Amino acid sequence: MQLALSRRRIIDGEDAKGQPVPINFIPNDPLAMQFAPMRRTAPRPNRPASKAGFQFFGASPQGAFQPGTPEFLFWQCREAALISINVWEQLHASLASWSVEAVNPKKLKLVQDGGDDLNAFYDREHLAFFHHKTGTLTTFSGASTDVVAHEAGHAFLDLLRPELFVSNLTEQGAFHEAFGDCIAILVALFDSKIRTALLGVTPDLGAANFVEGTAEDLSDAVRLELGAGHPAAKPRRALNTFQFQLPTSLPTSGPPDRLTSEIHSFGRLFSGCFYDTVRNIFNGAPGTKNEAALLRAAKTAGKLLVKGAAQAPLAVRYFQSVGRAMVLADAATSGGVNRTAIGQAFAGHGVQLGSSSALLPKAGLAGSPPKAGKPAGALGRATLKDIRERLRASPGARFSVTPIALGSVRASEVLHHRAVPLGGLSAKLKGVVALAPEAVVVGGSGRAAAVFSAMPDRSTTADEVATFVRTLLAHHRIDFGEAKPPKLASLPTHRIITKRGKKILIRTRFLCGR
Repeated sequence: MQLALSRRRIIDGEDAKGQPVPINFIPNDPLAMQFAPMRRTAPRPNRPASKAGFQFFGASPQGAFQPGTPEFLFWQCREAALISINVWEQLHASLASWSVEAVNPKKLKLVQDGGDDLNAFYDREHLAFFHHKTGTLTTFSGASTDVVAHEAGHAFLDLLRPELFVSNLTEQGAFHEAFGDCIAILVALFDSKIRTALLGVTPDLGAANFVEGTAEDLSDAVRLELGAGHPAAKPRRALNTFQFQLPTSLPTSGPPDRLTSEIHSFGRLFSGCFYDTVRNIFNGAPGTKNEAALLRAAKTAGKLLVKGAAQAPLAVRYFQSVGRAMVLADAATSGGVNRTAIGQAFAGHGVQLGSSSALLPKAGLAGSPPKAGKPAGALGRATLKDIRERLRASPGARFSVTPIALGSVRASEVLHHRAVPLGGLSAKLKGVVALAPEAVVVGGSGRAAAVFSAMPDRSTTADEVATFVRTLLAHHRIDFGEAKPPKLASLPTHRIITKRGKKILIRTRFLCGR
């Protein structure tokens, strides 16, 4: 889509005493101001040239502007985006670059108002936000720190695991959405005033609240415009009781309170696991349950989430894979202090971890173990040939080998993409394939190579891809090149390209709307 962009330089401001001119800032969401009211604050400085940051549009002189004005929206969106980076750098490392797949790895375009829609998106070039008027009410998605942090979360995960952006498996796409929600929750929990207000609402974090519920204002606008039955008509809640089901067994769409195979809906399973991990760490820690203790719990859970996302093997059951990686990361960094907190949180949503089994070889392979110190955790030809035959991969299939850590165990992830035909799902997809990742974790058992993961099953891969694409079709998310503009909150996320003579379905963006 064509975004409405206006370029003006930022004008920094100081008052007569040489102090920075404050801005008005909503630290959570416009509909959560009862608990996290708008505040006046000095805006954060621009990112240094040596680090990754944003390109801004429609800049205005610095000042305390009122919500609903373009000037307020610029400073609000900018501040929320820079705060999100600050939180990320406390969880991971200094942000020197965006994803290697980003159009400009040094700067993403931050577009606070790209036109009329009830949406927001990340597409490896922009963090883009919109406005929409319903009656006398105009909703700006970029005015919500929740929404801005969520989209920034997509960009952070794309830095860690760019392969997830292009995955055509429901659970991996749903993790991308859940990760955005987790970042939004963490941005809130890193704010001392919000932590104090939250504990005043729910001292043990066990009651519904304005932190675990995200994007309230945008959801309410969807309800008013598109009806209460629309999937996005209520905030996504991380405090939930959803139980894991196979995506293939779920409906493609449903009202907000129903779990479906759509990735925003399905992602609530993982955000529930994460929020319950924060709760368990907070409530299980010794000492006073105050805002400082809550920050410690949030930092602990957040760092484990990031390590888990970075190290998790690319399995079909990706929620379980990340949960196991979180437990193994905790064992490596703290001796397993939080193992029970994590395990119980995931089990509470029907995701059983059994993470110690990830350290056990499952079957022998031809050849030697991954060679320590060699490039990319190199494997011998005999091992790769054995894996290719077991996966029944096509003769021309390409394999990549990446070193990974399973806690303290060093291994290699062998990855290829299976081409799944889509013609049976729609006449419009005749001759089109979707590429699905199939990964095998290879370690050593004595002097022999061994499989440390479940071997991918091509029938399961095909079924999972079919469910994912069927859901895209149900939500009109594939751009077939039709002239008519998309309906409100219905931007496409995928399109069809031709590569080496093959028609391939690819992702172009992650949307906030469902």
